[in-house]
Amino acid sequence: MNFLSPAAAILVDYYRQPQANLRLLLGRFLRDYAGSDKNALTRTVYGVVRKEIALEHVIGLFLKNKGQPPPLPTQVLLRIAVFLLLYSDSYPEYAVVNEAVTAAAKRDKPFVNAVLRQLLRRKQEVRERLERGDDLGLKFAISPLLLAGLRRLAAAGAADLEYLDREPAFHLRFHPGRMTMEGAQRALEAAGIPCRELPALGCFETTAAGQVLDKPEQLGGFYVQNTGSQAVALAAAARAEREVCDVAAAPGGKSLTLACLRPDLKIWASDVSPLRLRLLEQNIRRLRLDGIQSFTADILRYPPGREAADLVILDAPCTASGTLRKNPDLKNKITAETVQANAAQQKLMLASLAVRFPNARILYAVCSFLREESEEVVEKAALARGLKPEPLAPLLEKYGFRIHQGRFGVYLLPSDLNNDLFYISLLEPK
Repeated sequence: MNFLSPAAAILVDYYRQPQANLRLLLGRFLRDYAGSDKNALTRTVYGVVRKEIALEHVIGLFLKNKGQPPPLPTQVLLRIAVFLLLYSDSYPEYAVVNEAVTAAAKRDKPFVNAVLRQLLRRKQEVRERLERGDDLGLKFAISPLLLAGLRRLAAAGAADLEYLDREPAFHLRFHPGRMTMEGAQRALEAAGIPCRELPALGCFETTAAGQVLDKPEQLGGFYVQNTGSQAVALAAAARAEREVCDVAAAPGGKSLTLACLRPDLKIWASDVSPLRLRLLEQNIRRLRLDGIQSFTADILRYPPGREAADLVILDAPCTASGTLRKNPDLKNKITAETVQANAAQQKLMLASLAVRFPNARILYAVCSFLREESEEVVEKAALARGLKPEPLAPLLEKYGFRIHQGRFGVYLLPSDLNNDLFYISLLEPK
């Protein structure tokens, strides 16, 4: 269990920086980490953050002075140990307790030992309280704000919450003009990548995306794109005519997939960040997708010269509440203030594009299930500009997506496709 102390170091840094991105923080650490237990370290760090609300509740059961929490390093050690004791069967109980006590500061060792010994005596009782209790927010460690958003979509039942509480799956696409499905399958098998074929979408699902990224020479014909994001590209491919503007394109998955599905299209892919756009440009060259032209642009000051576009894609910046599986730090981090700030920016973006492209369809998407970032944003623009929604549910259900129909768009709910939760609306001009 040599990973316990490194995991604690990462988590202490994370909790000291409330706005830190857990994925980036962990990635930077792992680049210089020489240990052979990277997988155990990663699963522990993500697991502790994924179950943070439940872990704090359990630890609180055994604190004598509940108004005076222990120092942060000690809190983190307790969260790791409680996580391993309650949610993992991979390590003996005595080893977990001994490692946590050993790693604790000298003055806190008796305290850590006492808390964990008490938990062991009541472990079955605590597990049953979490599993059988009526508080779904506690059972699945999700904030009341996000739980309320899911309830609006009738997606707050135990099955959907369990789906959002799992470790993520990743999806691999390739250029069908340069590789067949059978050829792609053989390439992944030769590289030792375990995967599941999703024939309706023409892609593969794997839990070993990191191994794919570590083999750029052998697997350079693949790129990672969640099936939820693929749904946006599928909708665009079905509705685009000749020219498409993807106005917040980076890192570029939707433009790449659209170009693969519709090589006849001319695609203008822009982003306000030159750094993020660089990744898209690298993928364009690697996959040899000459139909995509990339450039830097601000949506609110979009440059002239693309007036002929018949479809505009706006995958707007959002809270990313629909990506809880791969970003578990969001389960307890998204606030009402953050949602409102995003919604205000999204409304400005959509309104600006409706003025800039009065004759084009607008495909609006967010990887969020929160109404403030989805239906409310689209409703305001649609009513102000006389835009009307086009139906998307029949198209997306044909591919196997599970849909909740809104007035102006559709929500992608948990499904067998292991998709992130998305909202997608296709608006037609007057």
